[in-house]
Amino acid sequence: MGNSTSILISSNNNDDFQCILNSLNEQKDISIVGIENDETNTIIKSERLMPDVLILNLLQPAIDGAVLAPIIHRRSPDTAIIMICDKNENEYAGKALRAGIVGYLLRNEDMNKILHAVKIVSLGGYYISASIITNRINAIKRENQFPCRFLEIKDKYPVFSSTERNIIKCIAKGFSDDETACYLHISIGTIRNYMVTIKHKTKMKNRAQIVVFSLVNGLINLE
Repeated sequence: MGNSTSILISSNNNDDFQCILNSLNEQKDISIVGIENDETNTIIKSERLMPDVLILNLLQPAIDGAVLAPIIHRRSPDTAIIMICDKNENEYAGKALRAGIVGYLLRNEDMNKILHAVKIVSLGGYYISASIITNRINAIKRENQFPCRFLEIKDKYPVFSSTERNIIKCIAKGFSDDETACYLHISIGTIRNYMVTIKHKTKMKNRAQIVVFSLVNGLINLE
């Protein structure tokens, strides 16, 4: 990504579309490279333009966003996809994330949050509506489906240093390793060593799982 974040908007909802434009239009570091209103042209434009971010806001009877995302990623693998959705459901949110969608906003939220979401996903992070995260965490606790057991006997619980906690907070904010190193005034090599340690302690495989683990176990909070 260069100095400007390129954005393709796919929306067939005029009300949401105008709110999205209002949030993005005056940003000097954002460039809207295309606007489409159906899934076919969205796929074509994604492959041709390869935008940094795709904002997907397609109502029914449009194709399911979780079905569309892998198709787009095959043609534009570096495009981060934000989906605006009506479904506040754990099962569908999980389906969307597994499909490669990294931004998940509920339609009844303040659409001004789209700018914050764009900035986070363009840096390699995730933006998920707080209510979705809360619902998902509650489901994980109930079903014990996460690849690690939570809140066990305290002497089995991993101890995290203040530096490790600060790195996890940066991950949750969507910072890359380089940005985390700059923010914490630590070398990039040290950050990468800490990441290995954090993954080992949490038994998580990727950054998204580390964030969920940390939320569940109180290492960070939704604020």
